[in-house]
Amino acid sequence: MADWYRNTDWNDEIEEQFFVKLARARSQRDQYIVLQALTLAESHPQVTLRLVDYYFGTRTDDFDDGRARMAASRANFALGGYEKALDDYLEGMADNGENQAIYVASPIQFAFMAARYRSQRHYLPALDALNGLEPPDGQGELPFIYFAAYAMLLDETGKDPNGAQVLAEKALSQPQQWLDHFGELTWRLRGITRS
Repeated sequence: MADWYRNTDWNDEIEEQFFVKLARARSQRDQYIVLQALTLAESHPQVTLRLVDYYFGTRTDDFDDGRARMAASRANFALGGYEKALDDYLEGMADNGENQAIYVASPIQFAFMAARYRSQRHYLPALDALNGLEPPDGQGELPFIYFAAYAMLLDETGKDPNGAQVLAEKALSQPQQWLDHFGELTWRLRGITRS
C-alpha cells in the first residue's frame, strides 16, 4: 500500500483523508505536502498547484522550497504553461536556502526545456546553466538532452553556429531510441547540421 502522502489519484474523499492525516503529523508535515504535490504533478496538475500554494502559505521552514518549486514547474508544464514552468524551474535552481542543494533541479533539464519549447527569454539563463558543465559521459538520454539543448540554444541565439553544428551532430550520434523518443527535435537538430 502506498504512503498516505503519495496518492496517485485525487478526489474529494482522498483530499479529506490526506488533510486529516496531515493534521495529525507531528513532524515532516511540510515534506508530506510537497511529496504529495510531486506525486500528482503530471496527473493532477491543478491539485499540485493548490498543494504548493498551501505549502508556501503554511510551511514551518524553507527546507522543502526547492522541491515545491519543482512540483509547481512540473504541474505548469503538464498544463502547457511553459513560460511559468521555466520560471519556477529557474527559481528552484537559484534557491540557495539551507539544505536546498539536495533538491536543486538539473541545469541540463532546464536548458533542454528552454530550448525544446523555444522560450527565448530563458535562452541566456539556460546557456549560463550549461556553461562550465562537463558533457555527460556515454550514450543515453542525458547526453542526448545535453548536446541537443546546447546545440539548439547556440543556434537560436546565433552565438556559435559552428559549435551548434558540432553539438547537434553529437546529439544525433546518440542511440536511435533517444532520437525516436524526441522525434520532434531530431528534425531541428538535422537542420542545424545543414546550416
